[in-house]
Amino acid sequence: MNDEKLNICQVSLARDISLVKENYFNFISFYKNSNFFLICPKKDYNLFKSTFNFNNFNIINEDEILPFEKFKNIFFQLSKNISYKKDFQKRLSWYYQQVLKLSFIIDFINKSKEKIIIWDADTVILRKIKFFDKHKSNSFGTLFEFHKAYYLTIKKIFGALPTFFVSSLTQFAAISTEDNRILWIKLNNYLKKNSMNTAEWISTIILKSVFEEHKIYNGSMFSEYELIGLSKLIEKNFKQKTIFSLRSGLDGKLTNIQKKISIFLNTYHITYEHSHPIEKSRGMLERKQTYTVFFKIIFKDLFKFYLRKTRYNFLFYLRKIKNF
Repeated sequence: MNDEKLNICQVSLARDISLVKENYFNFISFYKNSNFFLICPKKDYNLFKSTFNFNNFNIINEDEILPFEKFKNIFFQLSKNISYKKDFQKRLSWYYQQVLKLSFIIDFINKSKEKIIIWDADTVILRKIKFFDKHKSNSFGTLFEFHKAYYLTIKKIFGALPTFFVSSLTQFAAISTEDNRILWIKLNNYLKKNSMNTAEWISTIILKSVFEEHKIYNGSMFSEYELIGLSKLIEKNFKQKTIFSLRSGLDGKLTNIQKKISIFLNTYHITYEHSHPIEKSRGMLERKQTYTVFFKIIFKDLFKFYLRKTRYNFLFYLRKIKNF
């Protein structure tokens, strides 16, 4: 199975080039037959093209999927009656990048009939992950996230949620051809695609569902990872694979020794939230992570992880026994 083709989709700005590059080399060390698709703004296209001059690396101008101005126009058409229009507009680019990911993977699978994963540009893989079992995708969960607003929006789209689940915000998602088919049906049940192209359709679904469900502004009100994860779990409420990663609390870039320690402790990936406006995030890629903070974070989070994993396993099997 090592030679099985793995497609990876990312959406990135120039600020994440160093992380995308590190992630690329880690990926190809684990998965020899890897094919990358990176979506970026037109202004960054040539920079990405010259940096990633590899046969298995494809650069896509985001305008080919949906220009930001068109997305903005859809927003203005649908937001006429919402009270938080100005606040929402400040985060429009954040919602836009989710549209780009979802639109690309849906069209890619429909056309190529191949499975794919989406992977955040600020996240670097450290250990090999089994994304698929042959043609079936594995579903992953995190025990450190749970944002109710996401689930309210997705319930609006799907009409229901699984009876028991943890968050799918693992910074990546695996999508099989069957997952894509089921997601397409669910989305089309909520809003008929008709003559819209895929990106216009996805944009309308996201914005329409958010505005219909939320009367008060809550910053983040939709997640592409939760949409994909819950679509799979609604179909069959199986146990998610919980994996440990590093993200919250970091204020610098891990050294090679810290990475080796992380790998030894079964850390599967690390996310550098360097674009966040908070003090510890600004400039974090230009400084080394201190060992004091590193050990404090990793051991504290590992303790929480195994405690919560035990609870999750117990509750999952308890519900399974009750429903038997």
